[in-house]
Amino acid sequence: MEERLKVYVYKEGARPILHSPFLTGIYASEGWFMKLMEANKRFVTKNPKKAHLFYLPFSSRMLEEALYVKDSHSHKNLIQYLHDYVDLIAARHSFWNRTGGADHFLVGCHDW
Repeated sequence: MEERLKVYVYKEGARPILHSPFLTGIYASEGWFMKLMEANKRFVTKNPKKAHLFYLPFSSRMLEEALYVKDSHSHKNLIQYLHDYVDLIAARHSFWNRTGGADHFLVGCHDW
């Protein structure tokens, strides 16, 4: 399987929430996964037609840092940001629509 598995990493998305790994502290695992995945030559393919899986390079830590309004107890704007990102991917790429996103993934590490 290691010789066959291919992952496509979407290029879309603005920093700091996407493509911006947070590498320290208790949330570092998602950041290290992103950093290592985006630099990986063994599993990552630049050709989405060859991909078995599709990675959304999202950071829940950076989403919280950039958009969460302190003491608001509301996650509506965070949810809307992710919804808009998925809509962007679906509009630009047929790969999401082919499976309804079933072969897409993100890595999230958080406690809220």
